[in-house]
Amino acid sequence: MKVLYTNAASSVEEWITNAESSIDSSARKIVGVDVEYDKVNGSYFSPKKAAVIQLCVGTDVLVYHICHADERSEKLYEFLFGYRYTIAGFCVAEDRTVLSRSKYYIHNLKDIQAIWRDPDNKKRLQGLKDVAGAIIDPIYFEMKDGFGRKEHRMWADPPPLPPKHLEYAARDAYATYEVFRRLDVFERGFFSLFKHSEKKRGRDW
Repeated sequence: MKVLYTNAASSVEEWITNAESSIDSSARKIVGVDVEYDKVNGSYFSPKKAAVIQLCVGTDVLVYHICHADERSEKLYEFLFGYRYTIAGFCVAEDRTVLSRSKYYIHNLKDIQAIWRDPDNKKRLQGLKDVAGAIIDPIYFEMKDGFGRKEHRMWADPPPLPPKHLEYAARDAYATYEVFRRLDVFERGFFSLFKHSEKKRGRDW
């Protein structure tokens, strides 16, 4: 995983330019997204705002400390806006609202939590770690361990982010991207079986 951590709009825009080149050469236009908030609990008079935005394309991850940004990035606005790319997140309703307070809007946003759940997991609400652990690797079941409310209160602290936070943010973004990418492959594979049905199937060796 290659991670860029920044609060500079120019660095964000350079990352997006490279990401667009990678996405445009791919058949599937997928971007993983996650948002960390400036506070654990918001209120009507002091609502949550975006502290960090994470984007992932392939193994390239952007961790943008947006609450300390040097200036607004219009290229980021254009990247998120519209239907050019499929942008995947997890439990996205609040992320979408929080981003809108920074005047960033995602239209083509897919919620993994609304698409798939582990049928062998009896939890009523499954988190990203549950889904990633089932689909990518069991090690992801532990991806949130040791990161609690104390740590989540620190996202808006002055830069740089502590290594622990940077690792958490990057891992969340990558897991979101990779889960959705694999679900997309599975779905298209199942659909292909029905679309191209064969009278006889067998090994190709």
